Amino acid sequence: MNETESKKRVLLIEDHTDYRDAIRQMLGADGRYACVGGFSTLELAFAALEEGLEADIVLLDLGLPGMGGIDGIAPLRERLPEARVIVLTAFVNREKVFAALEAGAHGYLIKSANATHLVKALDEVAEGGTPLDAKIAGMVLDTFQKLKPITDEEKLAPRELDILRLVAEGMTKNAVADELGISPHSVSGYLRRAFDKLHVHSLPAAVSAAIRRGLIDFSE
Repeated sequence: MNETESKKRVLLIEDHTDYRDAIRQMLGADGRYACVGGFSTLELAFAALEEGLEADIVLLDLGLPGMGGIDGIAPLRERLPEARVIVLTAFVNREKVFAALEAGAHGYLIKSANATHLVKALDEVAEGGTPLDAKIAGMVLDTFQKLKPITDEEKLAPRELDILRLVAEGMTKNAVADELGISPHSVSGYLRRAFDKLHVHSLPAAVSAAIRRGLIDFSE
């Protein structure tokens, strides 16, 4: 294994050249991460992935030319199913935050974060966590506090909640089944019941709904 292979591979999708270069320098200075590609659009990044580029972490801006960052999260996760996607943007908009989380982002950071904070977020997401900027975490908490109380019919069973938490950490249905010692078919059944209780129709929406209701603790 060479030095690059021992590092976490970071794919950077950011249209501002100066900021992209600054992130590259920061990653190089840290030594534990290697920027394997920096692109100004999702289309260019997808082309590189089609040619075999691989990454462990994706840092994604939202305000990109061409395909927008939120629209790109799902296809990024399809192409890099084991990678963790962190939104790194100037947008502190409630709708964009929850749209990104519903699309499958593993973290949401504001560009004003300093290098130390960004590296800490990379460490957290590499370990399976969900890094959120303090402003974003406060927004999530505020949204949760304004929700109607959950009725008995809407309360998730412990197993349903366990499965949603594991999915929120980036695990696939098969991996969840292995982790819990049940069949993938059982995982799907629990998820369908969770969908009904949360009034959603997709897995990302279920995770987002659980986040909004405070059922998934980002500090864990």
